[in-house]
Amino acid sequence: MLDSPSASPTDHARPLPRKRLRLPIAAVLVAGFGSLMLAAVASVLVLGLVSASTNTFALLNDKADLALAGVEVRVRHQLDPARDMARFVAGLIERGDLDPTDTDRLTITLRGALAAAPDVTGVAFVRPDLTGAQAGRMSGGLMAGGMDLQGDSTIPPELLNGPSRGAAAWADPFWLKEASNSLITLYQPVRRDGRYLGQVAVGVSLGDLSRFLSALYVEQGLNAFVLYDRTHVLAHPALVGRSFDFSNKPDGPPLPRIDQVDDPALAAIWTNGVPVDALKKRVVGQSVHIGGDDYLFLMRSMAGYGQQEWIIGIGFRESEMNGEVRRLVKTGLAGLAILLISVAVALFVGRRISRQIARLAEAADRVRAFEFQTITDLPDSRLQEMARAATAFNAMVAGLRWFETYVPKALVLRLMRQRATQGDGLDSVQREVTVMFTDIRGFSRMAEHRSAADTATLLNEHFTLLAACIEAEGGTVDKFIGDSLMAFWGAPEKQEDHAARALRAAHAIHRAVLADNRRRVAAGQEPIRVRVGLHSGPVVVGNIGSANRINYTIIGDTVNVAARIEELSAALQGDADVIVLTSGVTASKGDGAAPLVRQGGRSLRGRTGMTELWRLVAADEETEEVGGVLPLGADDNAHHDNAHPRERGRALSGAD
Repeated sequence: MLDSPSASPTDHARPLPRKRLRLPIAAVLVAGFGSLMLAAVASVLVLGLVSASTNTFALLNDKADLALAGVEVRVRHQLDPARDMARFVAGLIERGDLDPTDTDRLTITLRGALAAAPDVTGVAFVRPDLTGAQAGRMSGGLMAGGMDLQGDSTIPPELLNGPSRGAAAWADPFWLKEASNSLITLYQPVRRDGRYLGQVAVGVSLGDLSRFLSALYVEQGLNAFVLYDRTHVLAHPALVGRSFDFSNKPDGPPLPRIDQVDDPALAAIWTNGVPVDALKKRVVGQSVHIGGDDYLFLMRSMAGYGQQEWIIGIGFRESEMNGEVRRLVKTGLAGLAILLISVAVALFVGRRISRQIARLAEAADRVRAFEFQTITDLPDSRLQEMARAATAFNAMVAGLRWFETYVPKALVLRLMRQRATQGDGLDSVQREVTVMFTDIRGFSRMAEHRSAADTATLLNEHFTLLAACIEAEGGTVDKFIGDSLMAFWGAPEKQEDHAARALRAAHAIHRAVLADNRRRVAAGQEPIRVRVGLHSGPVVVGNIGSANRINYTIIGDTVNVAARIEELSAALQGDADVIVLTSGVTASKGDGAAPLVRQGGRSLRGRTGMTELWRLVAADEETEEVGGVLPLGADDNAHHDNAHPRERGRALSGAD
């Protein structure tokens, strides 16, 4: 059967009709996995960090505001007992339970009230004539007694304007020489039935307020302070144990300045401080850099204790208060690390998958090139589909390795290249080719004393040697029949120098067989004697066979002539290990590709007329071997009985 379209081995080797942009799967997988993971984790990380940072700073601000509120509450709790005591004593007098003119009873009552209020430094009742009773804490104990302020030039104005005031009022700080301390005093007017009876004065030592703030620092770690104004300090933990003498201070309140407190950061709060934005409107922030450290002060005003609004505040080393911020930063860094790890894992997975696919693609390219022996088995994979693909591919390659032994690989590759480059099919065409036949002389005798395995090994080694020489010159091994080999040049690819290629291949076979025989003789083995016949001419080349099995082969008289020439060489071989006979047509087209000696005209079996023959002479061949050939006119048929079976040429050529 000729030209069966179903037999084309390259139906799937056609190029794509148009080129498309093709991206490597490694780039797609790595970029795809990496970008998706980056987008997913980064978006979650950014949203989480934004939310966490907003919450963190809001909580920090709330915490600062709460801390300031706590300080304010504690300060008020320190001062409010003075208001309560003033109301208590004033209430006793206003109700008539206590006679304001009875100094002794006043003294006892004031002493008892002071003992019940440890936050209060002193209490007094001053009648309109500036006489009265008092009780105070002195030298760790309580003192009480009458008092007379008549003629005292240091009397506070609040003590004199009592009749004109209707409510309690806090006075500015004043220096109490007897206590060597500054006090703030609450003055509560006392009236009964609308008549002014005097004032209750309750004083709180600013030293006690500083000790209270010092205890707050110990309890809660808050470095709190109270400023009378931007220059003077009412209370500060650093003032505990400090003594000042403001008796001769010419102006200003009897309070230490901020530069007199052992707090360099506070001293620079207004001169070197930088305002800090705060979320709470009531809170004012100042950042101070001093001594290599950064300090943050949060402050707000507090009213209710005189005409001057006080400033309460707390101070931190920023390194001490940044715990939440550091945790936020650590969270961000941890999230970034997770992001990088996730992207790295995605890239790793993508590269692993792409490597498996790349190995599969590379192995597929080797299959396309028929390089089955160079393909290593694809490794197993944890991915089910990749594992199935690897198993199927390995099984396919194993089958193709067996298939390769029965199919001429070089021929299939040439057919594929011809189909890919020229685009034509494999229709049978007439082509000028050169045909070669080889045969082992005396093979039947050699095989008679060998086992089947040894015989097969001998033939396999022999045909491997010959096929290498043929394929090296671009020839195609068409088939093996017994101990014979058939090859041709000039198809499927057109080869203008097909005769020269065939002659060079024959010359290489000559040298290879001689070298192999020298090895065999040295090993104590019988040499192999080979006959080679060559002829050039037109043939029909194409797919030939049945619907179920075809061969790409050649048929025609040229094949028959080449077979007859190889038959004839048996009579001319003599004792030579190798004889190569070629027709005059091949010799003339060979263009001197091999050294040839003319043998004259010979009659070939089954053909009329004479065929001019030439014999290849190798450089290491003895001249007497050439001279031993039959002369012109000798019995041309004397060799037939000792040559090939008579019908082999007919079977190989398809024609007589």
